[in-house]
Amino acid sequence: MGKKFIVVDGNSVFHRAYHAIPYLNTRRGEAVNAVYGFSSIILRTIADIKPERIVVAFDRAAPTFRHIEFEAYKAHRSAPPEDLYPQLPMVKDFLESANIKYFELDGYEADDLIATIAKKVEKESDEEIYIVSGDRDGLQLVNSRIKVWASGSKATEGIVFDEARVKERYGVTPKQMVTYKSIVGDTSDNIPGVNGIGPKGAADLINRFGDLEGIYKNLDKINDNLRQKLEASKEQAFTARYLVILDENAPVKFDSNEIPTEINWKGMSEFFEKLEFKSLIAKLPSGLITSAQNKLI
Repeated sequence: MGKKFIVVDGNSVFHRAYHAIPYLNTRRGEAVNAVYGFSSIILRTIADIKPERIVVAFDRAAPTFRHIEFEAYKAHRSAPPEDLYPQLPMVKDFLESANIKYFELDGYEADDLIATIAKKVEKESDEEIYIVSGDRDGLQLVNSRIKVWASGSKATEGIVFDEARVKERYGVTPKQMVTYKSIVGDTSDNIPGVNGIGPKGAADLINRFGDLEGIYKNLDKINDNLRQKLEASKEQAFTARYLVILDENAPVKFDSNEIPTEINWKGMSEFFEKLEFKSLIAKLPSGLITSAQNKLI
């Protein structure tokens, strides 16, 4: 088994954890269900994947280049629950207690940082890279070395997407996922895509013609119904492609040599004790929490 590197989509996992875990509070009255769920997912992925190194990427509130290009980007989202974002600083406290580095950068989403970090690690090491996320945005990055560990029906259950699984699930290759989402859109981000063409139609077009340019160069070979839909939504499709492509060259200050290969299990245990997460303390590696730092595996 080769070495493994985990990069976590912090905001995606944070939101997923909040909605998956019923309301939970400490004796002091602090809402901590998202913190509990986030911590549980981190522990589960470490146990399942057994990485040598792990990092987390977060969004920031500042607008990104996508918001500038497309004013409606994510504009449909309702205001978050009042007890959600007060828990985010506690999640970051958890990471700091555990000796897990996290990254965030104005103007870029966590997905862009993930893409940049994953590609840099792929270039600089022989590690197998796992993107841990509650969504599927990172599937376009999947290759022989990069996989996506996506949350299943339960927050702490993971589905690993490799090249074969992406093809099986979506009918296209990971490299074709950008074109796929350009056509079907992404409702979670308010990206419309091509009106009236769903997943099966998109996969069929991509397998026939390859990409958006190939599809639009061959409109004369496409039946009238689909052709009319493609023509009517051409601008939307190309805008969608711009929005869904992840930036693999974000200027994030990531130095692979500075990523810890040790986790502070004692610090993690003390954090759990402070927030009264007794069930999570019981899941920590036996005998390791008395030591200041230990290897991830």
